[in-house]
Amino acid sequence: MKKIINLLTDYQQLRLKYIQKKLFPTANQRLELVREKIQREKMIKFYGNFIKAGDLCFDVGANLGNRIEPFLSLSANVVAVEPQEACARFLRHKFNDQIELEVVGLGESEGTKDFYIADTHTLSTFSSEWINTMKQHRFEGYNWRKPVKLTMTTLDKLIARYGVPAFIKIDVEGYELNVLNGLSEPVQMISFEYAVPEQTEKLIACIDRVSANKSTIECNFCVSETMEFALPEWLTPNQMKTYIQTSEFSQTDFGDIYIRLKL
Repeated sequence: MKKIINLLTDYQQLRLKYIQKKLFPTANQRLELVREKIQREKMIKFYGNFIKAGDLCFDVGANLGNRIEPFLSLSANVVAVEPQEACARFLRHKFNDQIELEVVGLGESEGTKDFYIADTHTLSTFSSEWINTMKQHRFEGYNWRKPVKLTMTTLDKLIARYGVPAFIKIDVEGYELNVLNGLSEPVQMISFEYAVPEQTEKLIACIDRVSANKSTIECNFCVSETMEFALPEWLTPNQMKTYIQTSEFSQTDFGDIYIRLKL
């Protein structure tokens, strides 16, 4: 089976692994499916705190759609942004007309940009800087192929096409600031992935960028995939920037920052 999979295209590999896991799971995969179901239920409960039926959600860096499923379960309208053709084809097959799919990258302007496809689709990125930083320690042993040129657009352009979303989720492997640089208006809730200590300065810059659109915002975060806010009280941007430079925050390793318009 492994030899056959290696001969297939990226999309065919994803489809074959997905079908095999669903129809003929190994013992380990059966446990993984149970964990995925539990995690999906946690996501629905968590996102249900701020996503309502009919809300528009942008999933930037949708990958294989593990956030799309809970969004749809909450009856949200979903625009998925995924530049990897293999992942985009997978999303088309899995969700069909339940979502709007944009097979592009997002950045600060329209055009084209080098995209680096990794051994594992979750680590593909537009950021060569992120690759050079992360492969020294966190992702040592992974490889990225020679870059391909992909079409870029901006959050502002997507908003002009679909409307202002209630929530934007951004997970783009070190390219979060570039994506936010393409947004010029406030959004009710935004999340973006972080990894510390490697990306601490970029994280501060991301908070500053969101603040530039609307100063009356507040911040919180989720560690890893806990799907729980780590702080009992939301912080001001300055308080959050101070906190993320502490050793306590550095020990969280990775997760997602959440920024919302102040209630």
